[in-house]
Amino acid sequence: MLSFLLIFLLGIPLSVLLHEIGHALGVILFTKQEAHVYLGPANDKNNENFRIGRIHFHIIWANSGFCFVKNESDFSRFSNIMYSAGGPIVSLLLAGISHLVTTSLTNFSITNFFTGVFYANLSMFIFTILPITYPNWLKPYAGRYSDGYHILKAIKAK
Repeated sequence: MLSFLLIFLLGIPLSVLLHEIGHALGVILFTKQEAHVYLGPANDKNNENFRIGRIHFHIIWANSGFCFVKNESDFSRFSNIMYSAGGPIVSLLLAGISHLVTTSLTNFSITNFFTGVFYANLSMFIFTILPITYPNWLKPYAGRYSDGYHILKAIKAK
Protein backbone atom coordinates (compact mmCIF):
# COMPACT_ATOMS: atom_id res chain seq x y z
CA MET A 1 0.00 0.00 0.00
CA LEU A 2 2.85 2.39 0.83
CA SER A 3 4.53 1.66 -2.51
CA PHE A 4 1.30 2.42 -4.35
CA LEU A 5 0.94 5.73 -2.49
CA LEU A 6 4.57 6.67 -3.17
CA ILE A 7 4.14 5.97 -6.89
CA PHE A 8 1.29 8.52 -7.09
CA LEU A 9 2.83 11.08 -4.75
CA LEU A 10 6.44 10.85 -5.88
CA GLY A 11 7.04 8.50 -8.82
CA ILE A 12 4.54 9.90 -11.31
CA PRO A 13 5.18 13.60 -10.61
CA LEU A 14 8.95 13.11 -10.87
CA SER A 15 8.51 11.07 -14.05
CA VAL A 16 6.35 13.81 -15.58
CA LEU A 17 8.89 16.46 -14.54
CA LEU A 18 11.75 14.49 -16.12
CA HIS A 19 9.67 13.94 -19.29
CA GLU A 20 9.20 17.72 -19.57
CA ILE A 21 12.89 18.32 -18.86
CA GLY A 22 13.55 16.00 -21.83
CA HIS A 23 11.59 18.43 -24.02
CA ALA A 24 13.52 21.35 -22.53
CA LEU A 25 16.83 19.64 -23.31
CA GLY A 26 15.70 19.31 -26.92
CA VAL A 27 15.17 23.08 -26.93
CA ILE A 28 18.42 24.19 -25.29
CA LEU A 29 20.62 21.70 -27.13
CA PHE A 30 19.28 22.45 -30.61
CA THR A 31 18.11 26.08 -30.45
CA LYS A 32 19.10 29.32 -28.77
CA GLN A 33 15.73 29.69 -27.04
CA GLU A 34 14.68 29.31 -23.44
CA ALA A 35 12.34 26.55 -22.28
CA HIS A 36 9.67 26.81 -19.60
CA VAL A 37 9.00 23.54 -17.77
CA TYR A 38 5.72 23.30 -15.89
CA LEU A 39 4.80 20.66 -13.38
CA GLY A 40 1.14 21.32 -12.79
CA PRO A 41 -0.97 23.82 -14.73
CA ALA A 42 0.67 26.01 -17.35
CA ASN A 43 -0.96 29.24 -16.25
CA ASP A 44 -0.16 32.52 -14.49
CA LYS A 45 -0.72 30.96 -11.05
CA ASN A 46 2.20 28.59 -11.61
CA ASN A 47 5.01 31.11 -11.18
CA GLU A 48 8.65 30.46 -11.96
CA ASN A 49 10.33 28.83 -8.96
CA PHE A 50 13.89 28.77 -10.27
CA ARG A 51 15.93 28.48 -13.41
CA ILE A 52 18.91 26.46 -14.49
CA GLY A 53 20.58 28.07 -17.48
CA ARG A 54 17.91 28.53 -20.16
CA ILE A 55 15.41 26.22 -18.46
CA HIS A 56 12.80 27.98 -16.32
CA PHE A 57 10.96 25.80 -13.80
CA HIS A 58 7.33 26.45 -12.79
CA ILE A 59 6.46 23.77 -10.25
CA ILE A 60 3.24 23.06 -8.41
CA TRP A 61 3.25 19.40 -7.33
CA ALA A 62 0.96 17.54 -9.76
CA ASN A 63 0.67 14.56 -12.11
CA SER A 64 0.65 16.65 -15.29
CA GLY A 65 3.18 18.88 -16.98
CA PHE A 66 4.12 20.91 -20.01
CA CYS A 67 7.12 22.44 -21.73
CA PHE A 68 6.72 25.68 -23.67
CA VAL A 69 8.91 27.94 -25.77
CA LYS A 70 8.12 31.41 -27.04
CA ASN A 71 8.83 30.97 -30.74
CA GLU A 72 8.38 27.33 -31.71
CA SER A 73 7.61 28.52 -35.26
CA ASP A 74 11.25 29.65 -35.57
CA PHE A 75 12.54 26.09 -35.08
CA SER A 76 14.12 24.14 -37.89
CA ARG A 77 12.52 20.81 -38.73
CA PHE A 78 15.29 18.99 -36.85
CA SER A 79 14.98 21.24 -33.75
CA ASN A 80 11.23 20.78 -33.72
CA ILE A 81 11.63 17.00 -33.87
CA MET A 82 14.20 17.03 -31.07
CA TYR A 83 11.99 19.30 -28.93
CA SER A 84 9.01 16.98 -29.41
CA ALA A 85 10.98 13.74 -29.07
CA GLY A 86 12.93 14.76 -25.95
CA GLY A 87 10.12 13.90 -23.54
CA PRO A 88 9.27 10.46 -24.93
CA ILE A 89 12.98 9.59 -25.13
CA VAL A 90 13.41 10.42 -21.42
CA SER A 91 10.27 8.42 -20.52
CA LEU A 92 11.59 5.40 -22.42
CA LEU A 93 14.99 5.74 -20.72
CA LEU A 94 13.33 5.98 -17.29
CA ALA A 95 11.24 2.88 -18.06
CA GLY A 96 14.43 1.01 -18.99
CA ILE A 97 16.34 2.19 -15.94
CA SER A 98 13.50 1.38 -13.55
CA HIS A 99 13.18 -2.09 -15.12
CA LEU A 100 16.92 -2.70 -14.61
CA VAL A 101 16.65 -1.52 -11.01
CA THR A 102 13.77 -3.93 -10.28
CA THR A 103 15.80 -6.89 -11.53
CA SER A 104 18.56 -6.21 -9.00
CA LEU A 105 16.45 -5.45 -5.90
CA THR A 106 15.36 -7.88 -3.23
CA ASN A 107 13.20 -5.61 -1.04
CA PHE A 108 9.56 -6.21 -1.97
CA SER A 109 8.32 -2.65 -1.29
CA ILE A 110 11.12 -0.96 -3.20
CA THR A 111 10.72 -3.43 -6.07
CA ASN A 112 6.98 -2.61 -6.17
CA PHE A 113 7.75 1.11 -6.28
CA PHE A 114 10.15 0.78 -9.20
CA THR A 115 7.77 -1.59 -10.98
CA GLY A 116 5.13 1.14 -10.72
CA VAL A 117 7.61 3.71 -12.02
CA PHE A 118 8.41 1.36 -14.91
CA TYR A 119 4.74 1.06 -15.91
CA ALA A 120 4.12 4.79 -15.44
CA ASN A 121 7.01 5.69 -17.74
CA LEU A 122 6.22 2.99 -20.28
CA SER A 123 2.62 4.24 -20.41
CA MET A 124 3.81 7.83 -20.67
CA PHE A 125 6.09 6.88 -23.56
CA ILE A 126 3.33 5.02 -25.42
CA PHE A 127 0.65 7.69 -24.93
CA THR A 128 2.97 10.52 -25.91
CA ILE A 129 4.65 8.90 -28.92
CA LEU A 130 1.37 7.92 -30.60
CA PRO A 131 0.33 10.66 -33.07
CA ILE A 132 -3.06 11.54 -31.55
CA THR A 133 -5.21 14.38 -30.27
CA TYR A 134 -5.92 13.76 -26.60
CA PRO A 135 -9.60 13.11 -25.77
CA ASN A 136 -11.67 15.50 -23.64
CA TRP A 137 -11.70 13.16 -20.64
CA LEU A 138 -7.89 13.35 -20.42
CA LYS A 139 -7.67 16.67 -18.64
CA PRO A 140 -5.53 18.83 -18.61
CA TYR A 141 -4.33 17.53 -21.99
CA ALA A 142 -7.81 17.53 -23.60
CA GLY A 143 -7.70 18.67 -27.22
CA ARG A 144 -3.90 18.98 -27.28
CA TYR A 145 -1.72 17.12 -29.74
CA SER A 146 0.65 14.39 -28.55
CA ASP A 147 4.41 14.56 -28.95
CA GLY A 148 4.17 11.92 -31.67
CA TYR A 149 1.68 14.09 -33.54
CA HIS A 150 4.15 17.02 -33.41
CA ILE A 151 6.99 14.77 -34.57
CA LEU A 152 4.94 13.48 -37.50
CA LYS A 153 3.88 17.03 -38.39
CA ALA A 154 7.53 18.20 -38.33
CA ILE A 155 8.63 15.28 -40.50
CA LYS A 156 5.94 16.08 -43.06
CA ALA A 157 6.69 19.84 -43.06
CA LYS A 158 8.27 21.31 -46.17
